Amino acid sequence: MIANIIGAVIAAAVGLLIAFANYIFSKKVLLKSPEKYSGSFVIRQILQVAYLVLVYFIGSKTQIADLAYLLVGAVAGMTVPMFFFTKKLLLLNDTIKTKKTEREDKTDG
Repeated sequence: MIANIIGAVIAAAVGLLIAFANYIFSKKVLLKSPEKYSGSFVIRQILQVAYLVLVYFIGSKTQIADLAYLLVGAVAGMTVPMFFFTKKLLLLNDTIKTKKTEREDKTDG
């Protein structure tokens, strides 16, 4: 039972790193070219699915911990921080829009 919990915590920690990498990638795309932001979704999803597949194969081949614990830990690690990171991206997007509007008002005025 302890091995299952430790495996889930480790999978969640790596999932948190995946979520953070996705946030950094999204932030860079949003700052560099906001019109391409929707296309970054595919890359983020590929990274998340690849991690889940990796957890599945590692868990099924090694039998260190129950596979369900590993998968739940991985999913929770990627999903729970998403609320925080999404809020930060929305605030960043609002800031970008505000600055863009201010620049357009100055050039018109």
